[in-house]
Amino acid sequence: MLLHYLKIAWRNLLKYKTQTIISVLGLTIGVVFFAYGYHWYKYETSYDGFYPNSGRIYRVYGIEKNTMNQNAKIPYLAVAKIKNGFPEVEKIAVLYDQFSISFTYENERLEIRDIENVDENFFKMFPPIVICGSLDDDLFLEKEIADMVVTEDFARKFFNTPEEALGKMFISTYKNSYVIKAVIKNPPVNSNFQAQCYIADINVRAISSESEEKIQWTSFYQTQLYVQLHKNANRKAFEEKLRSYAVDNDLNTNLLFAISPLRTVKYDIQQAGNVFEQHNSLNLTYIHTFLFVGVLLILSVFFNYLNILINSIVQRTREMNLRKVSGAHTRNLFVQLFVEIGLLILFVILLSLSVAELTASSFEKVFQTVILKHQLFGILFETIAIVGVSLCSIVFVSLYRFLQKTSFRKNITRVQMQRTLSAGKISMAVQLLVGAFFMMSALAFWRQVRFMQTSDWGIQTKNTIQVGVMGGPNKKVILEEIKQLATVEEICPTGLFTVSNEAGPFSQNNVNWEGRQPDYRPFFQTVDVGLNFASFFGLEIIQGRDFTEADWKTDVAKTLINEEAARVMQLTDPIGQKIEIDLDYYTPEGPGRGTMEIIGVFRDFHGIGLKQPIMPMILKSVSSWRETIYYVRSTPGTETETLQSIRSILEEYIEESQVSKIPLITMTDLLNKLSQPEQDLLKLFLTVSLLCILIAVFGIYSVSQRETQRRRKEIAIRKTAGAKTREIMVMFIREYLIITLAACAGAFPLAGLFMHRWLQGFAYHISISWWMFAVVILAVAVIVLLTIFSQVNKASNQNPAEVVKME
Repeated sequence: MLLHYLKIAWRNLLKYKTQTIISVLGLTIGVVFFAYGYHWYKYETSYDGFYPNSGRIYRVYGIEKNTMNQNAKIPYLAVAKIKNGFPEVEKIAVLYDQFSISFTYENERLEIRDIENVDENFFKMFPPIVICGSLDDDLFLEKEIADMVVTEDFARKFFNTPEEALGKMFISTYKNSYVIKAVIKNPPVNSNFQAQCYIADINVRAISSESEEKIQWTSFYQTQLYVQLHKNANRKAFEEKLRSYAVDNDLNTNLLFAISPLRTVKYDIQQAGNVFEQHNSLNLTYIHTFLFVGVLLILSVFFNYLNILINSIVQRTREMNLRKVSGAHTRNLFVQLFVEIGLLILFVILLSLSVAELTASSFEKVFQTVILKHQLFGILFETIAIVGVSLCSIVFVSLYRFLQKTSFRKNITRVQMQRTLSAGKISMAVQLLVGAFFMMSALAFWRQVRFMQTSDWGIQTKNTIQVGVMGGPNKKVILEEIKQLATVEEICPTGLFTVSNEAGPFSQNNVNWEGRQPDYRPFFQTVDVGLNFASFFGLEIIQGRDFTEADWKTDVAKTLINEEAARVMQLTDPIGQKIEIDLDYYTPEGPGRGTMEIIGVFRDFHGIGLKQPIMPMILKSVSSWRETIYYVRSTPGTETETLQSIRSILEEYIEESQVSKIPLITMTDLLNKLSQPEQDLLKLFLTVSLLCILIAVFGIYSVSQRETQRRRKEIAIRKTAGAKTREIMVMFIREYLIITLAACAGAFPLAGLFMHRWLQGFAYHISISWWMFAVVILAVAVIVLLTIFSQVNKASNQNPAEVVKME
């Protein structure tokens, strides 16, 4: 019997092959898109979720009370205070600042990256998989020979096997001895802890023991603290008590505390990472947006298929009546219908799995994530199952009475047809609403991307190339060869200056000047620059003067500040004023301090992208040994050639494996990278807009086809009464324009609210204008009218006499 149903189902799918293809492709696109979005969201919010009690582990971080800026690290003294002062805390684990450190083994210096300084509780809270050795209870406690734990990659890199690495002795830069106590499995990709080597902290505790508590609370932000709460602890109450703890106890009147769940630490806390990495790329907002898009898309294709299914059933009314006359029970008709839906769903499953298999690697590269195929396929099956059950349920509930009442009748009644068409029009309106939403959003994305790409950054960026981090003994030779290139006009050295969406590693709120209020601590972007920085980037000096060679040799260092810094410091005549700032070294009394004299004020420029307002900026001289990032000005039209020549020079003096890690990019490409996430979202919304509109077109075609068939007699009578084709066309156009306007009226508030919230993430952004809504309405209306034109034109051109005779 089942075979019989399958044969009939297969014949019907072939008979209505256009609708079958549309349905299969639409549902496949919808479920695959949604599955990717949901998998992406689940994966990115599961970081370190595999550790025991991960749901009760939180990262404690700081917030500057005056500016509400984040401090990813907190004072070392806060660890003991939080551990002992809050009964909700069950365990703690600490990571410390990574001081410059290197190791030698048998008098050979080892290039070890990703060294993490941890306390004795770290592996108790985050237990790794041990390959060999052991994590003893006294691990990382103070010893004559300190403990070291390394990963499998580390062991194989230097000692071939984990077993050979065990027990090996290392000498650090600070002449401390370390021995490998255990080799552990490499950390999973979805973990925030990616170090290859773990050692006990020495420097932070040593400096802290020599420094006054007040100084530590205000100057030593060196600790990452993780806390595990008791099972029955109230997280919200704990967070509220913790928030103002430092202020209430007069420990640091400018420090608030906040917590982030372990699984979302990656996105909640602004980590101070590689200055070249653009951390703005794909945060949780973008992932939520992608998932939201997937939900809307799957709703659109769901309603489209439902619309096509209803149209198919209406068209097959006569067939169903004949089956009823032949003795088929209503139950048999439903079974037949559900078998057809099941067969179509089977095709969707096969095609979805194929598409997912083919596109998984591309998705990983584009969205910088990891696809676990077994999880992705599981989500696919679950989504398709929900869609299939929902379809069958809706069909059963909404069409049961329809099938009962149309049995033994040649044609369905006008009321029944009207109800069916009304359902189809509602479905069409929903699809148009989703399509208009995406079109409006895509238009706003396009305008914002265009705005970012054409904005004046306030500096000269043409024919400029960034070359980063050229340390080592060959640094001078490399620079000299770059200078000798015929296409190079000028080179400008800096410390760690690069245009990004972050203020940089040496930004600070501990700038002092005459007249500053004690509780007023704005953040300043502090940049080490070369003598020619202002002239190289075309900065306009509006007060005072630029740097001169003599400024590099004076006892009192000189500095340039921007307009925003002068405004923040409320200095009407800043020239000659002295400021005091933190330097990049520590003493027991806190960070080293330096006094600088302001010699000039330059016009503001965007040093941190367009997402944040222009920050107060301080330019100070860079020592030759601290020169890290260089900017090369090439002759006009030779950017690409110069970049390739520089790469060749680097490959000559630096290991091939390290050259690819050196930032080498034109300023044009660098600025474009800042808007890359927005460009990706633009592509996403444009693609989804086209898909939604294409799916809506099929739905409109289906509804208009049924509508014109139902009203053939009406059209014929109007034609007989003298109505022209144009008048009949206007009648239909009016009806569908009302549906279009209703759909747009529902879509625009949603799109406007969505885009308004998204644009608030930019300090500099476009405004949503009325003409954008008009453009979308016009576009949707044109698409709708072109879709129904052929159907209405065909119906209105039929011979009225033949139509009336048929009716």
